[in-house]
Amino acid sequence: MITNENTTWEKSFSEVVDLRNEKLPPVWTSTYKKLERRDERGHEVHESGRKRVAASAVISILRQATEKVIVSTFLLADKDIEDELLMTARRGVRVYAILASEARLGKEEGDGEFDQKVLESHKQMLNRLGGYLLLRSAPHFHAKVVIVDPETSPAGILLTANLTTEALERNEELAIVLTSQEAVEATKYLKWALWESAEHEFIDPKDRFKAVKPLGKVPHPDASTALVATTRQTTAIRDEALRIINKARSRIVVSSFGWDAEHEVVQRLAARARDGIDVTVLARVRPSSMPALLELAQAGAKVVGFKWLHAKAIWTDAKQAMVMSANLQADGLDHGFELGVRLSDGRADEMLGRLTQWAEGAEWRLIAAPTLGRVSGKVMLWHGKKLIDGEISQSDEVDLGHVTASSAHELIVPRPKLPSTGALPRLTHELHCTWTVGAPRLSVKAKELRRPAKDKEDPVSYVPPVFQEPGKGLVVAVRTLNDLKPARALMSELNATAIVLAKARAQ
Repeated sequence: MITNENTTWEKSFSEVVDLRNEKLPPVWTSTYKKLERRDERGHEVHESGRKRVAASAVISILRQATEKVIVSTFLLADKDIEDELLMTARRGVRVYAILASEARLGKEEGDGEFDQKVLESHKQMLNRLGGYLLLRSAPHFHAKVVIVDPETSPAGILLTANLTTEALERNEELAIVLTSQEAVEATKYLKWALWESAEHEFIDPKDRFKAVKPLGKVPHPDASTALVATTRQTTAIRDEALRIINKARSRIVVSSFGWDAEHEVVQRLAARARDGIDVTVLARVRPSSMPALLELAQAGAKVVGFKWLHAKAIWTDAKQAMVMSANLQADGLDHGFELGVRLSDGRADEMLGRLTQWAEGAEWRLIAAPTLGRVSGKVMLWHGKKLIDGEISQSDEVDLGHVTASSAHELIVPRPKLPSTGALPRLTHELHCTWTVGAPRLSVKAKELRRPAKDKEDPVSYVPPVFQEPGKGLVVAVRTLNDLKPARALMSELNATAIVLAKARAQ
């Protein structure tokens, strides 16, 4: 709709441009929800949080130890847990720690998991605990589990979280209390990793890490009933993930920090979504995960995003589930050292309850091919392999400026072209455009054309006067609205190109 307001030689116009059908790049749209954390403590499935229930569960297990402790974590940087490990060692318990190598840590990217503060705390831990714990490392160590007294009173807890304060208090993480049998099965993998797969050993802080070779005496565990692993000899986590996904009848819920669009597990999830299975995906919003998450969203999965989610888990309505340390990518499912636990019955239901609550309170929802009309409020747009913050409004205003009409007798021009916003459209549903149209002015270089004289009479001016403008032909110059009627007659008589205002603009 166009409206206008007249002045003597100028008109104001406005038009509402509907942009709702404009296409957007893939977008994370804010749900404006705030995750309401329920009780962190579960029966056998805990979650991370400010109350430190998961951290306390680790400490509680350590306090049970009388003979041996085996800790596996990518990073260790939590003072309470470090203190407990130190006290455990000082009371005569043998403590073994399996960690990622310092070389690997230095190459990890941000995301808040591996920032300099956490890495520095991890290095300080090495100096504190070296000499009390036997620490062994390798770049492929990524499992997260704590086991105590596996030969006499086995107990343990498997986590998705690194044993860092940030992970245990801030992230969305899961911690599964293991049965005695699961603790025994986990120990077999940990012993193998400790003695046959580690590459460096740290005993004395003065000596730092020293290279070690495999003992060649600890056999790789056979396939177990409850525990699954990724090692250089098995891809049981990947195989179990595929089996669980394939067995789903109508619903799958899956959570992961890392995603690889080309991986077989992610491809199978997308295929099941295309088949009509209700697939809910929980992920941390990260540029590196976008190709996989977009493929899942395009296949029909509901993809929700979090700032700090780090849990890795799969659940299906076939009452089968798994919690693991492995991300859904090659580095975790095809190689590395990872551990996971199969869940069923009560523990599977308990895990589902936590994932469902997280999904319902997720801050972001991914839309793969949106139009502007489908989205409003805060967004993150996926453009140029980057996530760009923005906000989509209901309406916005733009002044398109002043436009000069071709002639003073017709002050109408089409809406001027909207200024370019680059590759992205304007982030608004409606654009209220305004512009003014003014009459053209007589050029300062114009020369008056007089009416030809008869006989010996001198030429006289036309009324209104007529001018020859350089390169523009004849124009009729007016001063008042009363001049318009005779000007239009002259314009027709002389085939003039336009009617202009007699007073030229200052040059």
